[in-house]
Amino acid sequence: MYRDRPIPMEYAMGTGFGLTKPGAVTMTTQVNEDERQCYLDDVISENVGWIRIQEKTFKRWMNEHLKHRKLEVEDITEDLNDGLALINLLEVLSHKSIGRNYTKKPRINAQKMENIVATFNFMKGEGIKIVNIDSTDIMQGNMKLTLGLIWTLIFNYQIAANLKDDNSGGGPKKKLLNKINQKLQPSGRKAKNFTGDWNDGTLLACLVNCIAPGLIPNYTILNPDDKVENVKMAMDLAETWLGVPKLLAPEDMASTSADDLSNMTYLSGFLDCKVKEGAPVVYPNRCIARGPGVSGVGLLPGKPATFEIDASKCGAGDVVVTVDGPEGSDPVKVEYSAGGDTPGVYTGSYHPKDEGEYTVNVTFCGVDVPKAPFKVKIYNDGPRNKVDPKKVKVEGPGLTGDMILPDENAWFKINYLEAGPAEPKVEIVGPDSQPIAFNVEQDGKGEQYVSYKPPKFGMYNVAVNFGGMPLPNSPYKVKISPKVDASKVKVAGLAQIVRIGDSPVFNIDTTTAGEGKMEAQVVSPSGKLLDFVLDDDDAGHHTLKINPSEMGTHTISLVYGKVPVPHGPFSVKVRPESEPDKVKVQIENSVIRLGEPTKFKIDSTEAGNGDLVVRILDSLGNEVEVDHDQNGYGLDTFTFTPKKEGDYVVDVTFAGEPVTEARLAAEPRLKLDKLNIFGDGLNSNKPLKVGEECKMTIDASRAMTGDIVIREKDPNKMGAEDHADLELLVVGPDGRPVTLEIEESEPGVFKVAFTPDKAGNYLFVAESEGVAAPKCPIPLKARGLKSVKVYGPGIEPSGNLCGFDTHFVVDAREAGEEQLFVDIVGPGTGEFKPVPTITEPKKGLFNIKYDVSLHNNYDVNVKYGEDSLNQGKPYKPKVHTHSVGAFPSTRRRVEIQITHLSLEAPSSCSVDDYIDIRLKYAQRFKSTAKVCGPAQPPTVKVIGPARKLVDTKTSVKDSTYKIRASPVEVGAHKVVVRCSDSDLVYGSFSNMFEITK
Repeated sequence: MYRDRPIPMEYAMGTGFGLTKPGAVTMTTQVNEDERQCYLDDVISENVGWIRIQEKTFKRWMNEHLKHRKLEVEDITEDLNDGLALINLLEVLSHKSIGRNYTKKPRINAQKMENIVATFNFMKGEGIKIVNIDSTDIMQGNMKLTLGLIWTLIFNYQIAANLKDDNSGGGPKKKLLNKINQKLQPSGRKAKNFTGDWNDGTLLACLVNCIAPGLIPNYTILNPDDKVENVKMAMDLAETWLGVPKLLAPEDMASTSADDLSNMTYLSGFLDCKVKEGAPVVYPNRCIARGPGVSGVGLLPGKPATFEIDASKCGAGDVVVTVDGPEGSDPVKVEYSAGGDTPGVYTGSYHPKDEGEYTVNVTFCGVDVPKAPFKVKIYNDGPRNKVDPKKVKVEGPGLTGDMILPDENAWFKINYLEAGPAEPKVEIVGPDSQPIAFNVEQDGKGEQYVSYKPPKFGMYNVAVNFGGMPLPNSPYKVKISPKVDASKVKVAGLAQIVRIGDSPVFNIDTTTAGEGKMEAQVVSPSGKLLDFVLDDDDAGHHTLKINPSEMGTHTISLVYGKVPVPHGPFSVKVRPESEPDKVKVQIENSVIRLGEPTKFKIDSTEAGNGDLVVRILDSLGNEVEVDHDQNGYGLDTFTFTPKKEGDYVVDVTFAGEPVTEARLAAEPRLKLDKLNIFGDGLNSNKPLKVGEECKMTIDASRAMTGDIVIREKDPNKMGAEDHADLELLVVGPDGRPVTLEIEESEPGVFKVAFTPDKAGNYLFVAESEGVAAPKCPIPLKARGLKSVKVYGPGIEPSGNLCGFDTHFVVDAREAGEEQLFVDIVGPGTGEFKPVPTITEPKKGLFNIKYDVSLHNNYDVNVKYGEDSLNQGKPYKPKVHTHSVGAFPSTRRRVEIQITHLSLEAPSSCSVDDYIDIRLKYAQRFKSTAKVCGPAQPPTVKVIGPARKLVDTKTSVKDSTYKIRASPVEVGAHKVVVRCSDSDLVYGSFSNMFEITK
C-alpha cells in the first residue's frame, strides 16, 4: 500500500509537450499532432479542474491493473518515483517481464532513478513513443508530465489496441468516436465529442442499453437535469453486467470540467466489453405484431379485431397491449394471453364499437415494438373490407430455397389481381433475426416481382401480408443450405515452401464434393489482393497459380458452392529467394581424430536457391581435399581426413553469403595422460592370489575423441589389420604372456580380467602405438598359499622331547616373496612363549627352531605375509618327557650315560641352601662327540615354580660338571639337563626336587 499525501495545487508550465527541457535526457519521436494539441489545450486552460479529474481517473485506471499484483497507488506524484509501480504496471499491461535489471527495494535516489530508466527502456522496446518526458520528471513527481506518461500507456495499451484493425481515416480520437457511434447505432443517437455530449448521462445510458438491450429500457425518458443520477445508474449497470470498471466518478463526468482524455479512458472500456451471463437483457426490436387488429384490414365495427404478438426472440419481459378508440368513444377492452406451442407468442383481440381511427399500443418491457403505435381505421363499408388474402398467389424459389446460395438472387412473384384493392407488404428476416433488404418491382397491374440476396446459409422467414393480413402460409420458412459438401474438397501443395520469384501451383480436387463453383481470394501480407490464375478441367480438378512479390504470410481463401472450404483461409509463407541463415551445418564434435575420416552434414533444404560452397583449411591456411556426397535435394555430406595435428576451419557459404566458419581441433586418437587404470593389485600393495581372478578397469572415456579399440597384445600378430588404439599385456613370472579377458562395460570403459596361475611377480603393460601409458609397466605380485609347505617335528604331535630344541621347515619358494611370522605359545596358561629362531638358508626356504623346556601341548601360529597358514588354525605339537638313559638322535646314534643325579642333593632343601648338582658323563660320549663335531658341554637349567630360571654357576673337573644353584622361591623346582652337539639335538632329561623354607 502506498501512502497518501495532499495533492499539490501548483502546476508550473515548465517545458510541456513539444518543448525540450535543458539538460534532460529524453526519448523524442514523432507523435500524432492532434493528440499533442489536445493535451496542450487542456494544459494551458485556466481551469485546472481537469487536472483533478484526470489524476483521479488515471489513478483508478492504474489500480484496476495493479490489483492483479495486490498493489495500489494513492498519489501518482509520490508512488511512482521509485519505479516499482511503473514496472509492475508495464508487466501486467504487456504480459511480459521487464527483466531483473532493477532494484526491488530501492533506498537511494540512484536506485530509484535506475528503476525508472528501466521502465523507459522497456517502453522504447515496446515501440511506445514518449515525448519530452524523462526519468527525472517522474522521480520529482511532476504532476503534469506524470499524467502525460500515464495517458501514453492508456493510449497504447487500451485505446490503440482496440483500434488496430480500424482502417478508416482520421486520427485515433476520431476512430474511437466512430467506434462508440457504431455501438449507438440501434438508438439513432450519435456522439459528437467526448466532453459535453456525455454530461447529462442520457447518452451513456443509451450506450449501455444498445450494448445490452433492456438493461436501461427507459433510457429515452431520462430527465437530462438529473445528470449525476443518470451517470451513476449507467455506470453501475455497466460495471455489474458489462464488466466496465468505474474509472470515472459520476460527478466528474457530469461536471463541466470533464476532459476528453478522462472520458476517452472510461469509454474505451466499452469497445471490447461482453454482456455477462444472467444479465436482464431484452430485445424489443425483435418483437413482431401482426394481424387485422394492428393492420385494420377487413375490420368492421362491432366485430372482433384479432392480433398476434410474437416476442419469442425478445428475451424475458412483459408484453402490454392497449387500444385507444376514436375521440369520445368508450374505453376499448383488450384481451390477450400467451399460449400455443411457441413460448412468447401472444394472441388476443378487442371489439371496436364505433367507426373511426383506433390507436393500438404494443410495448415490450415498456419499449414500443417496431412500428408501434399502430393506427387502425375501422368503417362500416370501404375498400378494406373487400380484401381477401386467400386469393393472393405466390410462387418462386425465393419462398422454397431451391438452388439458392448465399449472395445469389432469390426471387418470387406475388399475384393479387383477384384479392382486392390492397397492396402486398413483404418482410424478410434472416437467421440472426435481422431484417433482410429486398427489391420490389411492379410487373403489371396486380402482380409484383420480389427479389433478395440471402447473405449466408440458414433459415429465413419471408412474411407476405395483404391488406394487413398474412397470407395463409405466411411467414414462409426458406432454408438456404449448401448444395455441395465443402469438407470433401482436397487442397494439395499448400505446405510447400514458396519463394520470391516462384510461381507455385496448388491443386484443388472437388470430384467428391458435388457440383459447385470454385472461388478464391489471395491476400498479400500488406493486405493487397493478389492476382491469381484459377483453372479447372470441368471434371472437378482445379489449379490455383500465384505469383507472389512480397515476403511474408499470404492467405488463400477458398469458397466452393458458396461454402468456405474447411480449415481455411490457408496460409502460404513466402520467403526470400535465398536464406543463408536457414542452412544447417551439423558437426557432431569440434574435436576430431587425427588420421580418421571426419564427416559433417549440411541441410540447405529450407535455404532457397543458391550455390553451396564448402572449403576446409588447415592451420597453415592450405585447402584440404574434401569428398562430397549428395544424399538428396539440399542434403549433402562432406568428408575429409586430417593428416596433422592442429586447427581446421570449415568455411561454408550459400548464395555467396557466409553461413558458418567452424573450427575443428585434430588431436591424436588416444590421449594417454587422460587414461585411468585401476583395480586389483594396481593401486595398492595388496598382492594377487594364485587361482583367483584379477579384475582391472581401464577408463578411456576422457582419453578418446570417439570410439576406442582395445585388444590384447600379441607379438606374433602385429599386422596393420590388427591395429588397436590401446594394447594390453600381462607377463607372468616365467616371462610368458597371460591370457586376458577384455569387455566394454560402457562407452569408453573396459573391464580387464586374468587369473594368475603361479606365485611370483607379474608385469602389466598398457601402450598405444608403442608408447606406454603413464605409470606403466606396473608390477604385480601374486602369491599362492596352497603352494606353501610346512613340515618338521616342531609342528607334529610327537617326536619332541622336553629339554631339547625342536624345529620345523616352511617352504614358500613357489608362493612369492613375503615376510614370515611365527608365534609359539607354551603349555599351561600360555605365559611360557618360546622365542623362535628363523633362518633362511635359501630364498623362500625357512628353518625355524624353538626351545621346548616344558612338556605338554604347544600352539604354533605361522603367517606368510598377511595370511595364516593351516587354514588359520595353529599347529599343535606335543612335547614328551623321558627317563635317564640312552635315546636315539635324529641324525646318528649317540649314547649318553649319566651315572647319577643329585647324589649330593636331597630331594628337598631350604631356600637358604646352595644346591650342587654333579653331572658325570662317560668318556665314550666325549670321543663320539669329537667324531661328530666339536663337543658342547651339557646344559643344565633349574626352573622355579613360576617357570623362571634360577641363577646357576657351572664348573668342570675330570668329566664331572658341578652346577651350583641358588633358589629364592619355595616350591617345586625342575632340573633340566640337555646334551647337544652343534645344531643336532641328541636328547634331554629332567628331574624334580622340592625347595622348602
